[in-house]
Amino acid sequence: MMNNIDCEVIQDLFPSYIDGLTCEKTNVVIEEHLTGCEKCRSVLAAMKETSSEILEMSPEDKKEIDFLRKNKKINFRIIIGSVVGAFLLVLFIITLGCFVVGTKNDTNWMAMHLNVEDNELDFLAVPFGSGNAVASIYYTEEAGVVMMHARTVLVSPFHKGNLEGRYVASETIKEVRIGNRIVWSEGAPVTSFASDLYATRHSYIGAMSDNNRTALALNMGTSLGAFTNELETSSEPYGWKIILSEDVSSDKLAQKEQDMEAFGYVILGLIENLDHVTYVYHSEGVEKMLTITAEDASTFLGEDIKKCSKHIRTLDTLLQKTGLIRAVF
Repeated sequence: MMNNIDCEVIQDLFPSYIDGLTCEKTNVVIEEHLTGCEKCRSVLAAMKETSSEILEMSPEDKKEIDFLRKNKKINFRIIIGSVVGAFLLVLFIITLGCFVVGTKNDTNWMAMHLNVEDNELDFLAVPFGSGNAVASIYYTEEAGVVMMHARTVLVSPFHKGNLEGRYVASETIKEVRIGNRIVWSEGAPVTSFASDLYATRHSYIGAMSDNNRTALALNMGTSLGAFTNELETSSEPYGWKIILSEDVSSDKLAQKEQDMEAFGYVILGLIENLDHVTYVYHSEGVEKMLTITAEDASTFLGEDIKKCSKHIRTLDTLLQKTGLIRAVF
């Protein structure tokens, strides 16, 4: 057994061994080691001699040594207590943040049911997922626009899920927003799809990055497949040519052309100086072309298509008529 124990381990036990603080089993291990280790016997003898010198010290010296030993123990306890206390504090802060304070969120995580009359707003916020809860909603308002700011937490006895409330504005409410999303305008709720698209409206067709934001919000790639773009901006009227990469089978042609028209109407409504959208595509190997003008889009909507970039209610109406609307917010 003794050959399996390092001398350093045995020597670390010597202070307690000399003071008689080790148990019988430990004593046996130490003494077995000492029988075969001259080095450790020498170390032990030296430590015992030092211990004897300590016993011969004056009472004042012994008191000082006892004081230092006690302080060492106290400091060790303080360090352990501080570490445990810090851990519990961090745990408390995390728990408080997850279950009580929460985090600021936009509308992606919940459905909001609104009823607005004059300057009064009643709402029911319903979070998506059984593990989330609406902790609180606070408000800011400016010129009839009420902005709702929501905080979410994990479900607990304090916050069990939905949140219902009322807000009385200082003037007649014209529009309600949650985060950057418009959820109510001009007397009616606004779909999240319309709000997302409305945020991509822009004045000029020449910036392809802005055009791509609109196409992405419309999810055009899912319906039309891959496509490339050519802008016709050298002179008025300005156009956007969309060239489909995949051949359209004859049995899907009618639906595909209907989607093209719907997307064209919306694009024309959101880009102010765009006059026409042209699709170039192939069906059964034959090249086809479909052009939708701003005049066509206005006829379909029943009013100036360019109002879509100025009034979200007009855009929402257009989406409803095209059938592109995804879900009522």
